[in-house]
Amino acid sequence: MIEKYVYNLAAQMGIKLSEVSLTDGSNLGCKDVHLLNISTEEALVSTLLFRSDIMNLETGNECSRLELKMRKTLLRLQNHEVG
Repeated sequence: MIEKYVYNLAAQMGIKLSEVSLTDGSNLGCKDVHLLNISTEEALVSTLLFRSDIMNLETGNECSRLELKMRKTLLRLQNHEVG
């Protein structure tokens, strides 16, 4: 579900993504976070997401922290493409 959310948010911001992937943090030794990779044809950015934020999104609860983090991450991706 987070992948669809990121694609939709990126489209609202005018960013065309090529891939969004989520890695369970417990595989990396962090049980409360996930690693999110977002890429375009030209750039890749990664960010950590709290498990609770992802769960709130999945249950339909508002999560302004997640939206803010995703917008900042997408802006980093967009700026990386330009520069």
